[in-house]
Amino acid sequence: MPVRKDYRSYEPLLLAFHQWMDALIGAGLLFGISYYYHQDNQIYLELVCFAFFAIFVCFHVLDLYRSWRGLSLIHELHQMSWGCFLVYFLLFLISCILRRTEYFSSPVVLSWMITWPVLLGVQRLILRTVQRHYRTKGYNLQRAVVVGAGEIAQHLAQWIRENPWCGTKVLGFFDDKASSPIEDYPILGRIEALPGYLRDQIDVDRVYIALPLEDALKMKHLLADLKHSTASIFVVSDPEIYDLLVGRAVMYFDGLPVISLRNSPSYGINALLKRIEDCILSGLFLVLASPLMLVIGLAIRLTSGGSVVFKQWRYGLDGRPIKVYKFRTMTCREDGYTCNPATKYDPRVTKIGAFLRRNSLDELPQLINVLQGRMSIVGPRPHPVFLNEEYRRIIPGYMLRHKVKPGMTGLAQINGWRGEIDALEKMERRIEYDLVYLREWSLLLDLKIIVLTFLQGSWRNVD
Repeated sequence: MPVRKDYRSYEPLLLAFHQWMDALIGAGLLFGISYYYHQDNQIYLELVCFAFFAIFVCFHVLDLYRSWRGLSLIHELHQMSWGCFLVYFLLFLISCILRRTEYFSSPVVLSWMITWPVLLGVQRLILRTVQRHYRTKGYNLQRAVVVGAGEIAQHLAQWIRENPWCGTKVLGFFDDKASSPIEDYPILGRIEALPGYLRDQIDVDRVYIALPLEDALKMKHLLADLKHSTASIFVVSDPEIYDLLVGRAVMYFDGLPVISLRNSPSYGINALLKRIEDCILSGLFLVLASPLMLVIGLAIRLTSGGSVVFKQWRYGLDGRPIKVYKFRTMTCREDGYTCNPATKYDPRVTKIGAFLRRNSLDELPQLINVLQGRMSIVGPRPHPVFLNEEYRRIIPGYMLRHKVKPGMTGLAQINGWRGEIDALEKMERRIEYDLVYLREWSLLLDLKIIVLTFLQGSWRNVD
């Protein structure tokens, strides 16, 4: 498989840097203008500080720091203008409350209100130009397939081709009627073949469903079949039925509404905050647990010999295989995609291993997985590959849990759904809580789960 030219792993950091730069530029420009007009810098220093935090908060609330892939510069500038207006209003309100309005010079304020949005617009134009340059060279591309080959589907594919700055590459179409290539794009198969194609081609990032309204039943069946996929799914609709799409996450491709049905909650600044949280907490826990981990390692080595750490394949973010570390608790060392799971009173479990499993101390090496970026402290627990393959075919929406990184503990664990999976109901309830976590994720929820994990002893018998 060819190596992908991708810098999306740096996207959260770049977006966070962009957010800080906007606030610094806005506040710095205000200070510079006040200095140029020889105003009382002590009074304006207060305004500069308020401006910095107002820009940081207001632009974040308006969701200006996310991927603008597929959206025009005009749309981004429109959102930016609303952000500037909100900042102006907030600063005016604060100035009135603190009775500072009389101290501010009109030339200073008006100069800043005019030049700052212009500077932001130029900044975004430069960023778009740089993005377009790299994306036309094949960097940071998202690979997509289109379902349907009608007028809307062809218009979408043509627009993506003519606008390489959107960073999307269409691989081909899936359609039941068309058989010959369309606009040089291949017909990859019938619609029913799409789920199998996505299982074989894990490099597909997006699925655009561009079926006409009369094929609504076919779309319903397709969405049910795609419950096993981790690809982000979008419905491309005719503009005439836009009123049916209110309340969805909508973007536009040349006036065509594109609705996000399944996407990761960890994007943009959220992904960076989650990563910072993981690095800080895993580093702290590793320092605190290192003496205990050293003792456990020596105990395993002295009592059963062989390797101390056991590596097993699990599914990680977007369903990609990752190796998860655990202290070895059994005499066997099965680390393939298939293995016999441990059961109660399993003779393969060593004496020290039984103690480690009972208290989930065998999970401690996963802190290293968190530092590596393969896992998170909080998230859906990573199941063995054979369990994934078994239950993804039974439980609707099972694979959606892989839209975020797997975690050492999660919402399901603090609600009692942990330990050995010996019944379908147990897995169904676990997945139910995993999906709730995806919908309601926040840093506060993560901290709550961590605290309750320790208070309830939910770390015990996690898997």
